[in-house]
Amino acid sequence: MNYFDPYRTELQLVFSEAKRRIAHFPEPFNESGLAYLRKFDVFERESSKNYICYLLPYWINETSSIPIDQCRMLSLSNVFSMLYYFLQDDVMDETPAAWKEQLALAHLCHFEMEAILRELFAASSPFWGYRQRYMNEWASAVVQEDKHDYFMTDIVQVAKKASPLKLASTGVLLLANRPEKIASVEELVDYSLVLLQMADDLTDWEDDLTEGNYNCLISLIRAKRQSIHPLQANEAESYIYDRSLMTEYCNRGKEVFGILNNAEIGIAPLLSFSYFIYEGIAGFTNRAENTRRTLLSGGFDYILSNFQYK
Repeated sequence: MNYFDPYRTELQLVFSEAKRRIAHFPEPFNESGLAYLRKFDVFERESSKNYICYLLPYWINETSSIPIDQCRMLSLSNVFSMLYYFLQDDVMDETPAAWKEQLALAHLCHFEMEAILRELFAASSPFWGYRQRYMNEWASAVVQEDKHDYFMTDIVQVAKKASPLKLASTGVLLLANRPEKIASVEELVDYSLVLLQMADDLTDWEDDLTEGNYNCLISLIRAKRQSIHPLQANEAESYIYDRSLMTEYCNRGKEVFGILNNAEIGIAPLLSFSYFIYEGIAGFTNRAENTRRTLLSGGFDYILSNFQYK
């Protein structure tokens, strides 16, 4: 994985430093914080691998060349930012009884993120304006995505719930004195995040349907169905496996990857990562279509065999 392997040693340093800082949280947040970090530690076997979160500053730095220690700090900041926003998401999904400890841990992570960023950027830096904009994008996306059905109406908005991670790419470009590249890189990151969300939603659609969360795949299914009754899991499965809906879903992903592949600014590791994500969607689509064809072929053979014996 050329989007990960060249940076393995760097990420070991990043996660070691994250663990060191969390270990100094007051009790019981040191233990709960380390346990929460393990869920996302790229070196843990069963963890969620949020590669783009940890690696984005290194990928952007391939064309910018800021000092590696600054790049490492931006990666570390993104780790704490990730923890903060995932804890916020957890609070939105949990009952109030669980909020107290989660919110307290979230604010400790937020403090670490702020401390790191203040070391890198002066109060007068335009960085803080970008930070405010990305936070606004996140907040709007959290409450607006299901109301506006972004996957069907404005697909790039699907990425905005992850806007805060763009602080790492924008931070690299500001430290490299290349602000003119920020808008173009933002667009690339957004479309890569769209692909990532599409892949996640393909995995999580059953849970999202049960919990009422917005989901790109479910959005496409609902756009195709005529019934006014609530969508059920067995009907969704029928669209996915029996009605070739995945072909259209995959084609949307292919269009998004095409935007990345044809962009004027080329960031090879980001493109490699995006293609890896697209390949996952395409692979699932091929398996679903092969299963559908096999079942259709089997049914046709069954009809023929019955006809021959009549």
